[in-house]
Amino acid sequence: MFLRVTLKMYITYVEDNVANIALFERICQMGKDDLTIYLDAESAFNALMTDYCDLIVIDLHLGSNTLDGLELARLLRENGIEQPIVAITSYDHLFRDQYADAGCNEYIRKPVSVEAFLALIDRYRP
Repeated sequence: MFLRVTLKMYITYVEDNVANIALFERICQMGKDDLTIYLDAESAFNALMTDYCDLIVIDLHLGSNTLDGLELARLLRENGIEQPIVAITSYDHLFRDQYADAGCNEYIRKPVSVEAFLALIDRYRP
């Protein structure tokens, strides 16, 4: 008999769009994962310097006047954050080098299906 044990993930999501947040919250509830949400890059950066998570998902266009998602990813890497960072964006794949240069492990394009979000989380599940 085969028994699958799923470990709980601690996920940080940096997003300023309420609809996207609601979708990701439901997806994390499906997997019984713990989700912490930050609406701006500055709050996320300050928290991630001391708080633990397994996975960081960052929207690249945050509407912030000071930091966008790529800058946040770069700052996190420069400050020793080693957890996987996934960029979520509606931008084209032509910017792929920018995501990698900023320290993102991968990126996914919006709109993102529930199945794609679940697969993303499972790829990084310990």
